[in-house]
Amino acid sequence: MKCVSELYDRYPNSDIYVVGTGASLRVFPLSLLDNKITIGLNQAWKTVPVRYSITIHPELSIPEFLPSEPAHPEITWITKYEKTKGVATPEQLRYAEEQFYFFETAGRPNTQPPNKPSDTGRMLDWVRRPTDDKLYLWTSIAQSGVNLAANMGAKNVFLIGCDNCALLGNNHAHKQHTRWRDASADSRYREYYEGLAEMRPVLRERGVNLVSLTPFLSLAAPEQDFMRLCEDLDRPSLIESGADISPKLDYTGYYVDRFKKFARKVLAAR
Repeated sequence: MKCVSELYDRYPNSDIYVVGTGASLRVFPLSLLDNKITIGLNQAWKTVPVRYSITIHPELSIPEFLPSEPAHPEITWITKYEKTKGVATPEQLRYAEEQFYFFETAGRPNTQPPNKPSDTGRMLDWVRRPTDDKLYLWTSIAQSGVNLAANMGAKNVFLIGCDNCALLGNNHAHKQHTRWRDASADSRYREYYEGLAEMRPVLRERGVNLVSLTPFLSLAAPEQDFMRLCEDLDRPSLIESGADISPKLDYTGYYVDRFKKFARKVLAAR
């Protein structure tokens, strides 16, 4: 098994591009990424060739795990071993153990209710300095991608297609599922932003710049320029999202379990 720490310091003082699947990627000049060091998030590889990719949902994102998708051996995948082991066939698992790099996010007990993103990997100390195979993860895999880029030696980390919002009803650059976990899309997007925003000053202390690149010529009304670019480039202005694949959450069971744990602690303290 390969560990993500084997990738650290591979590109000292470099520019690394973290590529998401936000709608802006649909109209981004992809030639800008030619010969660049890229880390794709989840299904970004469907829109742009990437050198590395990171996900915590291998069953949804890694082409070798998807039916009817050709293999992409040119992509170096970074994922979580326990997630892979839980969904892979024996053959897929052997392939993953030989080819993928694995990271961890367990840092402390989760304090969030079942409909909120787990905060077990919300560890800014891991952003402050490389820490074993740990990568920050709170609300979005973009955060782990940024942490990985910094650990690989990036001086400048550029976000592309990490919109942290919808554009004219578009959630993604291409047809893709959503995963809102019983919350509104806007509330989830705010959480995506908050995680990156709290990482930014910590990265700055480390001498790493975190910047978002967009194809838009004005920040006053990006939706307007998005529509204009769609027309200029003959791209669809709306691609409906796929189904919301959030897990069905057992709220009653969750709170009963938390109460039982609390009761056991009280009894043990007596």
